Amino acid sequence: MSLAEDTIRWHEHTGDKIVYWGGLAHTANGNPRTVSPSSPPMTHRNAGSYLREHFGAGYVSIGLTFYHGMAPYPVPAPPTEFADAILGGTGLDAYLLDLHADSPASVRTWLDTPTKTRLIGPHYDPDDNAAYHLSGGSLADWFDAILHTQEVTPIRFLSHAKS
Repeated sequence: MSLAEDTIRWHEHTGDKIVYWGGLAHTANGNPRTVSPSSPPMTHRNAGSYLREHFGAGYVSIGLTFYHGMAPYPVPAPPTEFADAILGGTGLDAYLLDLHADSPASVRTWLDTPTKTRLIGPHYDPDDNAAYHLSGGSLADWFDAILHTQEVTPIRFLSHAKS
């Protein structure tokens, strides 16, 4: 809750618009959401849910997902039961998906059904890929939009600073 409180306090102090950038476990409107692996799995509210509660529709949650790549360690394709696997099956290199737009009934059902998304943080073991996930809600509950890319790569500097 302190992440949300600090963000709200900053907004109240400055009146500025804020981009709150963080991992899915923090930015999703997760009330509650479950983070794995942990023993037992941790289920509770996260910063995104407090920000949605405070800002209402003024808090827009955009989930960043990907299919595979390097981060900086190898990240294999997600397990087939994860939402990331379906999102990666489009054949598109990258896209933005509005989760609240009109859609066919079968798509709407899928977006509204509880799911798992891969959750890669500071502790991740590619050999146990399926263990690292966010669960306890649906894509449409957690996010307003998804920005999906097929492949991630480690950071590359755009230019080198001159001394």
